[in-house]
Amino acid sequence: MSDQISNERKTAYYIGIAISIAGVLLFLSVFVTGAMNFGNFDNFEGQTRSFVFRAIGGMVLFVAGKIIAHIGARGLAGSGVVLDPKKAREDLKPYSKMTGGMVADALDESGIPEMLDRGSEPKVVIRCRSCQKLNEDDSKFCQECGEPI
Repeated sequence: MSDQISNERKTAYYIGIAISIAGVLLFLSVFVTGAMNFGNFDNFEGQTRSFVFRAIGGMVLFVAGKIIAHIGARGLAGSGVVLDPKKAREDLKPYSKMTGGMVADALDESGIPEMLDRGSEPKVVIRCRSCQKLNEDDSKFCQECGEPI
């Protein structure tokens, strides 16, 4: 199993992103052209056809680009195109490893492992009968109310 994403998958991902961007630009061009020709009804029927084709074409390009980018990022099996659990684990290994690394980084920054290591011995406490405060096991009087324990 490889820890790296193959060059073919990287290429497919970037091509998918480029196709998505082209689709968004084609779709947005409908609104820009419409705003620039606002109130101009000289060639209304031809403009309408152009608007519809560009809008639908832009949406199709956007969706196709996102699908290609998804497959490129996760691989054929990792994205669910090919139903092979072993291959899917192999395709998704770089992401799984990255997620585990991020969790380890967050735990290191939080200081939780050091706190758990420091307090590895169980601590015995005694509850005061009067105020219910937890006191250390060698206390003769409550630390809160002063009553004998």
